Amino acid sequence: MTDNCEYCKKIEDSNAKVLYKDDKVIAFLEENPFAIGHVSVVPLEHYTIIEQVPDFIITHIFSVANKISTSAFESLGAHGTNILVNNGVVAGQDTPHFAVHVVPRRENDGINLQWPPKQLDEEEMSTVELSLKEETKNIGTFEKEEKEPVNVDEMKEGKTETLSEDDYLTRQINRIP
Repeated sequence: MTDNCEYCKKIEDSNAKVLYKDDKVIAFLEENPFAIGHVSVVPLEHYTIIEQVPDFIITHIFSVANKISTSAFESLGAHGTNILVNNGVVAGQDTPHFAVHVVPRRENDGINLQWPPKQLDEEEMSTVELSLKEETKNIGTFEKEEKEPVNVDEMKEGKTETLSEDDYLTRQINRIP
């Protein structure tokens, strides 16, 4: 947690309009929303930009954002949603804590997120393509969450939490007399 971060403070704020919280993320209604029902989904741990956030947390954040988007359709009657990430000050990030914003949309709501496309000549397009290809060649390798080691003796004595049902090896160890 960072003392001067608005989102870190909100994580600890008992008056925040929290919609969801688990051991990795929190989702809350924005106090100054872009639209009615604007929700921010942020990691509990402080990361400034998306590049700092571990892959398994990013996956979880977007999974939560997806569920909140679905909820906006069902409970608020939204006609659409924008899922936004303002990554860096130049991109409009005003709080130095990574966040995914779920913004419910309605037809004719007056919000315009359209921008005119840039026209690049073939040489510019090829230069950009080569630069990005070089930097993205490792896409597909993901950071995995490190699991805490389990003390089987403590589990048998009931001193530790029971592991999830899908942990096959642990279940097999527990069956050993």
